[in-house]
Amino acid sequence: MATRAGDGWRWWLSAGSAGLVMLPYWQGESWLAVVAATFGVIVVGAWAWGTRSGRGVGVVVGVGLIVVLAAMFAVSQWPRGLPVAPWLDWFAGWLMVGAVCLAAMVFSRVTYPSPVEWNWVSVRWIASVVPLAAVVLLCGGGLTYGQLDADLRFRVSVREDEFLPLPMSLRLVSAEPCASGGSAGNCTAEFVVTATDGASRGTTVNRLVAHLRERGWPLQPERGRYYGSREISGLMHWKPHRMWLYTEEEPPPVLEPASPRDSVTVYIDNT
Repeated sequence: MATRAGDGWRWWLSAGSAGLVMLPYWQGESWLAVVAATFGVIVVGAWAWGTRSGRGVGVVVGVGLIVVLAAMFAVSQWPRGLPVAPWLDWFAGWLMVGAVCLAAMVFSRVTYPSPVEWNWVSVRWIASVVPLAAVVLLCGGGLTYGQLDADLRFRVSVREDEFLPLPMSLRLVSAEPCASGGSAGNCTAEFVVTATDGASRGTTVNRLVAHLRERGWPLQPERGRYYGSREISGLMHWKPHRMWLYTEEEPPPVLEPASPRDSVTVYIDNT
């Protein structure tokens, strides 16, 4: 009973880890906030209730876990002038933290076994480790399925905010997030743009290039087109996005027949 009476710090650590819900919630991602809160409680709670360390070490390590998880989220979602990584980026980092925590708890248990086979501490350890192990193994395996490319890079879908909003002199005619693609999530997005004042195609191209360079795309002229690529921010090794647009009118098989005359198609590829 004395052991249970001194468990207040464990409850506080578990409750404090639920505060991680605020990180994605500030981004307007409600369901990801639930994921963050749930996973945070599982990782920190597993340490709080499964460790055999005393209150001092337990609190310091538990608070450290919360700080590391928050720091990983901040680094992952800090754009640094690049497209922001998707939520899988910070969640993969959190899985690594969970795996380290799990390994430390198993190592501690094997190295310093309990003198009594079954007691309150043993039951508490099992109840802490089993959910953490299940989440780390299931999510870790699912994270790589269908996302990891042959060159050990992950793909991220093209988002409209890499291209939009357009300046007043340009108008978006159509947007297709995956006009063509293949396996493992590779896609080429197409954005058809025209001038709002009836300007020629050449003028539209110049306006587009100026706009895209302002948004961080390092477009350079290359054999009848403008081409550039950008890395993705985050913790993981993401494939860069490539953008190109043609300076001359495109042949009919490439340009949709329904596209307005003098329109320009911008392509963004994640392969």
